Amino acid sequence: MSQAVREVEGLELPVTGTYALDVAHTSVEFVARHMLSKVRGRFTEFSGQIEVAERPEESSVTVEIATASVQTDTGKRDDHLKSGDFFQIEEYPTISFRSTAVRRTGGTTFELDGDLTIKGVTKPVTLTGEFLGAGPGMDGETPMLAASARTTIDRDEWGINWNMAVETGGFLVSKKVDLEIEVEAHKVA
Repeated sequence: MSQAVREVEGLELPVTGTYALDVAHTSVEFVARHMLSKVRGRFTEFSGQIEVAERPEESSVTVEIATASVQTDTGKRDDHLKSGDFFQIEEYPTISFRSTAVRRTGGTTFELDGDLTIKGVTKPVTLTGEFLGAGPGMDGETPMLAASARTTIDRDEWGINWNMAVETGGFLVSKKVDLEIEVEAHKVA
């Protein structure tokens, strides 16, 4: 077994320590309905750490996301998302997540509870995730890990409630937003 992994209850898990998100290989994305279709977006500036504990359920995650880095590949929509109708980036430059609990749900799947803060409002969320593996990084030595996680939030709960009725009935933007995270992190301590 590599010095980058250890065996816990039959699974090869990363060695204990502090892992920093590799921004080049990590994505923080969202999906929202726009009328009848779905629109994808992402945040391109963020940082975070995963503290891998001896007992996996004692591990923790912290993430800070720059709201000004929101991108949907449409400049006008990105500007609207940065405005007071949505993220209000001048007053609220970051979105943060702080985990409060980790639960293994079977095999390589887990749930990650935490506090999500958007526009100064903190609410609990639960992400469902999958541990994708651990091993040595590109240099053949530095331990790394990979995981995926997702959840669905109601943006109204964080005061992001701008909307517009459409002639065909319903609203322009869904209240429910899917958050999708793909993580690669490397051991730094």
